[in-house]
Amino acid sequence: MNKTATAVLTGVIPTSPIFTTRAAAKEAVVAADVATRDLARLAARGVITRIAPGVWADTRHPDFSPYAVVPHLLRVRQSRVPGYLSLLTALNLRGMIQQIPRVFQVVVTTQRRPVKTPVGTYEFHRIGPPLFGGFQPFGQLGNFDVATPAKALFDVLYLSVRRARRFSHLPELELGREFRESELEHWIWKIPYPPVRTAVADRWLKVKGDFRPETLAAAGGSRTQGSLS
Repeated sequence: MNKTATAVLTGVIPTSPIFTTRAAAKEAVVAADVATRDLARLAARGVITRIAPGVWADTRHPDFSPYAVVPHLLRVRQSRVPGYLSLLTALNLRGMIQQIPRVFQVVVTTQRRPVKTPVGTYEFHRIGPPLFGGFQPFGQLGNFDVATPAKALFDVLYLSVRRARRFSHLPELELGREFRESELEHWIWKIPYPPVRTAVADRWLKVKGDFRPETLAAAGGSRTQGSLS
């Protein structure tokens, strides 16, 4: 094996099954163009998979997850674009919907085109900086960020009333114990444009009307001062 292959198989992948050309070149102490050539050869042999330009993975590794690809896709050159998994993807991860989305949905502050990879298609949905947030590391590995249950639902409601009207039809929704009605309403009050704020509030009231009071209470949805209802 050449230096890059040895470095990747013994030093990089045991630490992270998803890695960049730059990480492989650094571990092998070779130039980036050399690492790119050697990694392409490994991919041609089926040892690793080229996920996107400059991003590779051992998709058979037990710690590999297509969700963990997101932070790598958000890196542009030397910097990272802020983003987190949300919308239907997060609702499914949080156990709030059973339907598995066909694409991985990521909320960002800067518009980006979808990225098709061998492990799935990633969509990027832009939300303005005042409404960006409400996410946390997910799972034991904590190597990707996911919206909280309330923020994931807020993001769906918010985008459903925008011009494109995506997510106008929600799958059957279950509110779990981690859902906080007060948190969702906090984000609604942060919407800077009143007509949009009213539209999102109305949509939430319609969604909330599908749940019995005891269901909301079990989900941490007891009404507090400043409630929209």
